[in-house]
Amino acid sequence: MPEPLFDVRGVTAGYGPAPVLRGVSLAVGGGEVVGIVGPNGSGKTTLVRVASRTLRPSSGEVRVAGRDPYALPASEAAKLVAVVPQDVLPAFSFTALELALMGRSPYISRWGGGSAEDWARARGAMTAVEVQHLADRLVDELSGGERRRVILAQALAQDAPVLLLDEPTTHLDLRHVLELLSIMRTLAEQEGRAVLLVLHDLNLASAVCDRICMLHRGEVVAAGRPEEVLTHELLLDVYGVEADVRPGRSGRPTVDVGPPRAASAHLGRRAHVIGGAGRAAPLMRLLAERGFGVSTGVLHATDSDEEAASRLNLARVTVPPFSEIDEASLEACRRLAADADVVVVCDVPYGPGNLPNLTLALEAARRGTRVVLLDRVPISERDFTGGRATELWEELGRRAVIARSFDEVVAAAG
Repeated sequence: MPEPLFDVRGVTAGYGPAPVLRGVSLAVGGGEVVGIVGPNGSGKTTLVRVASRTLRPSSGEVRVAGRDPYALPASEAAKLVAVVPQDVLPAFSFTALELALMGRSPYISRWGGGSAEDWARARGAMTAVEVQHLADRLVDELSGGERRRVILAQALAQDAPVLLLDEPTTHLDLRHVLELLSIMRTLAEQEGRAVLLVLHDLNLASAVCDRICMLHRGEVVAAGRPEEVLTHELLLDVYGVEADVRPGRSGRPTVDVGPPRAASAHLGRRAHVIGGAGRAAPLMRLLAERGFGVSTGVLHATDSDEEAASRLNLARVTVPPFSEIDEASLEACRRLAADADVVVVCDVPYGPGNLPNLTLALEAARRGTRVVLLDRVPISERDFTGGRATELWEELGRRAVIARSFDEVVAAAG
């Protein structure tokens, strides 16, 4: 196996008596894009500073292209690692082209103004990130996104085998985010560079990175392919949030984050949701995000709505798969509905196994509880009870508020 271009081994580092990084090890080979993720304060930026020779570790080793950057003169180390920090505003009014040319500093003599090749490389780097039209503009007059791309051009002009980017998508619009990440992939795949990205957006990390390293409290808690790191369990343990992690269009995981468990306290309003067949999951999440205390049931185990309720840590009543609703479960659900300010009935398919849910909703409506029917699909297309579900639904419709979308449900429930 070839030696990695970037390698930190057992690094401990910080800014005072308490270390920020504790025994961190990470290697990135040529041709790889590796993402660093983790909550604020987990040590992501500190790792970049250690790797870029701006914060010497108290213990451990740093190797770039097999060399110790701390044992090299600054100009030599700069030929090995190029860094795009979170944000930089030069102390003097340089033009964008002059700032990009600074990436050539390791190759220019102290008294030289740069060769024709240096100027050409700086202009080429600006073209690569589409800021060539800003060449004569003063950097302090640029927007945050424009300045970010000029700083990226400076790093590209440096021609280093290792690129370290700390939150490179900050201030960029969606098109430039995608273009930047495409450039990183091209530099890795076609030029063999090692690219290390610090990212907050887990879906971006999943989409662009070959591997992901997750930091938490200064330690590596997971490292591997995106599907190995971005799991429901790890996101709950590290970020304290409930998340649905599913394969995306590319086959890589996508993360859909719900309210944190600590935010389960509600604003005094309670909603009981009758769902099933996956029809209620987005609505339960939306109601929880809007401050409702949410309960649900009766659901069948393994139903995707039951799985979503579990991830959202909702009060719920569940029966075994494919079974009919027993009286004890129905009574437990009656108590949840009785405590609710509003009962929401979703447009799910109704059969003998879940028909009692409609009876429960009708009971709530008769005793004066506000009931909202989410009616997007005609009941005739969802009734598998020989017409009994249609009778209950139509009676509910005479007593309930009808909603045609999730937003209308929330408005009616409020």
